[in-house]
Amino acid sequence: MKTRILIPTCMLLGLSGLSAREFTDTQGRKLDAEILSATGDTVTLMRSGETRAIAAKIALFSEADQKFIREWAAANAKYSFDVSYTKKKLGEVKTRRNNTTYEQETWIYKISLKNREPLTVGDLRVDYWCFRKEDGGKGKGTARVETSGSIKVPTIAGSGTVTVDTSEIILNKQKLDGGFYYIDGSNSQQSDAVGGIAVRIFDKNGREVHKWATKEDLLAAAVGTPKAAGSNAGSPK
Repeated sequence: MKTRILIPTCMLLGLSGLSAREFTDTQGRKLDAEILSATGDTVTLMRSGETRAIAAKIALFSEADQKFIREWAAANAKYSFDVSYTKKKLGEVKTRRNNTTYEQETWIYKISLKNREPLTVGDLRVDYWCFRKEDGGKGKGTARVETSGSIKVPTIAGSGTVTVDTSEIILNKQKLDGGFYYIDGSNSQQSDAVGGIAVRIFDKNGREVHKWATKEDLLAAAVGTPKAAGSNAGSPK
């Protein structure tokens, strides 16, 4: 059974200049209408000269019309994301040499992408750049790109979330035993630190649809083609 949906007057005014297409269903019946939206397996149409919309299954239309609807949906897809992250320490290795303790830590970022739209989006490419601060005094140096990657995300459900993992970030730390000091005046304790992350999201046509970074200035460094990475996208949640 077809469902009729009331459309706000402001939307109708916006449609007044649009031309209709002749659609044909699987039984050969014709319908002059304009597409308002197409999501999942449903298309919403506005008949010519009417003020009420019709929602129908895409499968009810001819193959040519189904192809047209799918292409229209891809071309008119809307994207809106919230990006958040957590840091996870995977492990550490400690060694000692000449009164100094050396430590190497392995970290990753876990990037969460929340689809703010109610409709499923897909065929996304998520490029990321991870930064590290190399410093002789508790990681206060300039942030530089440590690693980067590119991850394919097949789908994110409407209002859903997908989490992806970055490649590993290696941090080096060293600490001189108490009572000892370096002749050249170097700090007795040195420590790298994670320096933030930048994310750029692209649709299947390579169009950037979202960008985000822990600090705005990191986006300027997040350019070029990142290193390819296998898909490690988590399940929508």
